[in-house]
Amino acid sequence: MTNRTEIHRTRVRARSHFSLPRAGLVLMAAIAATQLQGCFVLGAAAVGGTALVATDRRTAGAQLEDQTIQVKAASQISDALRGNGNVSVNSYNQQVLITGQVPTEAYKKQIQQIVSNIANVKAVADEVVVGPNSTLGEEANDTYITSKVRASFIDDKQLYSQAFKITTSAGIVYLQGIVTQAEADQAAAVASSVSGVKKVVTLFNIITPQQLQAIYSHTS
Repeated sequence: MTNRTEIHRTRVRARSHFSLPRAGLVLMAAIAATQLQGCFVLGAAAVGGTALVATDRRTAGAQLEDQTIQVKAASQISDALRGNGNVSVNSYNQQVLITGQVPTEAYKKQIQQIVSNIANVKAVADEVVVGPNSTLGEEANDTYITSKVRASFIDDKQLYSQAFKITTSAGIVYLQGIVTQAEADQAAAVASSVSGVKKVVTLFNIITPQQLQAIYSHTS
């Protein structure tokens, strides 16, 4: 048995962190958007503590490392931007996704360098755009799309929804997780069928069914 995983890497944009006031505004806008469309589906947000460890296929150590990377990256990026731009960081299994907007190409290169230099980062997917910040309405729509994709995963009997991290940026859905090829294919197909989704891209660690069984054996 080998512990190696095959990393399927595509261009990824993902939004994970907002300051508290901005997050509140985005959440309220997302709720308003769902109510206007006649239904309310709010996907589960990040879960902390024991529940997160129990439902995540990453080890507890890997989850802690991802959180540490995100905190360090967010702090250093904030210091570098000094209020310019709107950049978010998302680490999964030490693969770091950065997204958002900055005013110049120099800022974009600086942010990529900051993240690359953080300890234990295995790979960086840089999708920061040089341009104006996204609006609250655009972010609310992305939040709503993410919730619909999550609900679709929960409804699909072939998928274990908690195995997937789902993020949306500009209508493009990004899927992360430690999954088998069959799970990866099914998840991409389900996400693609959700209304409002422009495109689905993935950043998966592909494992064999035997490796998946070993993960469950260790956590049971």
